[in-house]
Amino acid sequence: MHFYPAASADLNNPAIKITGGPNYETEVARILHFMQVDSGSRAGALIVDGILNNGDAREGLTIHNPHHALNNAITNPRGAVRNSDQPNSTATDLLRNPGRGAGATVEYFPSEWHQIGGGRAGAARDEILLHELVHVWMIQRGLSSVRNLHRARLARRVRQFDIVDDFFAIMITNVYASECHRPIRREHHGFTPLNRNAMSIAMDPRFQPFFAALTRAAPGLVASLSAIDTEFNPWHPRMELVDAISVFDDP
Repeated sequence: MHFYPAASADLNNPAIKITGGPNYETEVARILHFMQVDSGSRAGALIVDGILNNGDAREGLTIHNPHHALNNAITNPRGAVRNSDQPNSTATDLLRNPGRGAGATVEYFPSEWHQIGGGRAGAARDEILLHELVHVWMIQRGLSSVRNLHRARLARRVRQFDIVDDFFAIMITNVYASECHRPIRREHHGFTPLNRNAMSIAMDPRFQPFFAALTRAAPGLVASLSAIDTEFNPWHPRMELVDAISVFDDP
């Protein structure tokens, strides 16, 4: 077992546990350090710091080696009592009444993903892991909404995020990717680049319920995201024209 950061091997200090053999543990720790420190990304540091500093041992994180490719990475709550990892999500308030919170386990196989900085939008190994860490951040705070977005009344561009939690995981990871000068991801189905600017996303009426819900449920997170000035950041959009054509092309 490895602890990240290594100085936190003292179980009384916050740490991310990594299990799965020396090579695996070293690689995952390297990726975590890149996201938190070496990338220079404020979004990456915000999520890793938030997990480390959550302050409740019951809500810790273990990253586990599945020992084979998953064609995915999988995050599950651990120790959730009566769905304490989730809010009481409704159609009008997606993050209503957050739960008590829970710990989490991430199944992640970095070797199946592109090296840091490479590959399609959102498909580098650090972006894949950060996506899962956003889920963990939300689980710890009882905000991980698994509300299904495959509903006929919703626009196709909303349905393509699958569940509420994946909207936030993709958008926050996109802020990180933008800070790292990489392409950003359009949706949860594959790794297609997004062809819209941040202002277009922030002002999209179909997405505004997501942004409004996070502002109510996690104002500190939103304030920190709003302070990040980068080319793509729907919480701090640069003054660009809203590309209405791209919305009509993505109904």
